[in-house]
Amino acid sequence: MPSIHDRIREDLLNKERALWTALTSADPAPAVQKLSNADVNLMFPKMGIITLEDEEQFKEALKPPFHRFEGYQLDEVRTIIIDLMAGIVTYRVHAVRGQKEYRATASTTWSQASDGEWRILCHQETLV
Repeated sequence: MPSIHDRIREDLLNKERALWTALTSADPAPAVQKLSNADVNLMFPKMGIITLEDEEQFKEALKPPFHRFEGYQLDEVRTIIIDLMAGIVTYRVHAVRGQKEYRATASTTWSQASDGEWRILCHQETLV
């Protein structure tokens, strides 16, 4: 049986993939909002800090075609367990849409909510 830390790492990696599936979808705001803690901070290149304080502003910032890619790949993934209810996933991301490439380093801090679901506290991407 896997250790609790191994299960947390697997859960966080699955959540990170769910985040990228949402970010690269046709309409990312609803799915990203569902994955997010109420106090979330999202930091993308060339954008201000996105929060849920103003839901309309949140939806406007993530409106299509935000991060609309045909595919993405996460490399050099590391999961850091802070404690049994918090962790950080760091990685390099490579995404493509036609001839356009997107390369960045990224990190997401996750916390486990009272309902047992992992939620994003902070997500940050830096172009490379």
